[in-house]
Amino acid sequence: MANNAERAAEQRKVKLEEMERQIKQGTLKVRKMTVAERKLNPPKPRPERRGYR
Repeated sequence: MANNAERAAEQRKVKLEEMERQIKQGTLKVRKMTVAERKLNPPKPRPERRGYR
């Protein structure tokens, strides 16, 4: 039985393989955001990390 981390890693691997397949087929295009797009969609601030007890 796989633990949560192993399941998450497997799911990530499957998603990345699917993305690569779509890129090779030409059905998915990956590109950088333009300056205008970046202004409309600025990066979200990271949440503050909480310390461990």
